Amino acid sequence: MIPQILILFCVGLCVGQGDRRRDGSLPKPSLSAWPSSVVPAKSNVTLRCWTPTKGVNFDLRKGGHLIESSQSPDSAEGLAEFHLTDLEISDAGEYTCQYYRRRRPYVSSQSSDVLLLLVTGGLSKPSLQTHQSGNVTTGEKVTLQCRLPDIFQGSVKFALLKAGTSVPVQTRGPKWKETDFSLQNVTVNDTGNYSCVYYWTEDPFQASDPSDHLAIWVTELHLLDKTERKSSEKAETGQETFGIIFIVIFVFLFLLGSFLIYKYTGCGAAPNQMTTSSFSSNEPEELMTSNQPGKESGDTSTAMKSCSPDLDEGSQVSRAEELHGVTYAELDTRALREGPSSKKKQSLETCVYSALKT
Repeated sequence: MIPQILILFCVGLCVGQGDRRRDGSLPKPSLSAWPSSVVPAKSNVTLRCWTPTKGVNFDLRKGGHLIESSQSPDSAEGLAEFHLTDLEISDAGEYTCQYYRRRRPYVSSQSSDVLLLLVTGGLSKPSLQTHQSGNVTTGEKVTLQCRLPDIFQGSVKFALLKAGTSVPVQTRGPKWKETDFSLQNVTVNDTGNYSCVYYWTEDPFQASDPSDHLAIWVTELHLLDKTERKSSEKAETGQETFGIIFIVIFVFLFLLGSFLIYKYTGCGAAPNQMTTSSFSSNEPEELMTSNQPGKESGDTSTAMKSCSPDLDEGSQVSRAEELHGVTYAELDTRALREGPSSKKKQSLETCVYSALKT
């Protein structure tokens, strides 16, 4: 009885060890594509299978069929690179990799997660659009809609691509002829150029050309507030400067207007005053020479014209300066013509005033 119990215990222990190996003693590797898992035809791609276990060999499979085997160096962590060149549409498909020890116990790992390799160029490109415009701030939701060409018919899946990434950002099934991709709580890391493709979900996994790129710019909220604050401060500074300039101009115009009003209003009586003193100190000589024969009537008219208020402004201004210290005298022109013996009084109506300096 006891030997049978020991045998059952050993069998159970061995089975448990085998299960532990399959579940976790050799963890499954990771498989990635560089530069991307969605590439155009005639391009090259490298598939990398990696595990932290040393001293192992790798197998690359497509759809469950062995494609290639590789051996990792003993001195490094387990890494194998499989180079696929000059890709054709037929190279698209689902790839996996696994590894196994080179020494006993010869145990294989679980297969890696499936990597879908898409080779674009077989179908017409879709369109990509978004309802957001301009900059997007962090924390917002961005919705991108990928739409099939109008002439296309069939059941496909969509993949959202971002330039610089090795795998699609998201994949979605269609809602009739389009599908929506949602980017929740975006950050500055979501900034980039996006495009989308659609593809058959079964072999040969034919894929379309990528859509035109759509740029998404994500700005941190506090930076945006800071920029808006600076713009507001600049606008306020500009308004204050404009207000100061306006006040200075207004004050200048006010002072200039006051000066002009004072000048022309305070000196407005000068022309009337100057007409009463129309003769300067030099004009009596003109009057004295009027006694010469043949010039009597002409000189008198000249003297009378000198008393006219229609003097030009230049003469009035120059003679206005001689008003100070001036004595006025009445001259009898007829007495001057008849000589000293004539004492007949003259009417004041024909008198001419001359200004004599004292």
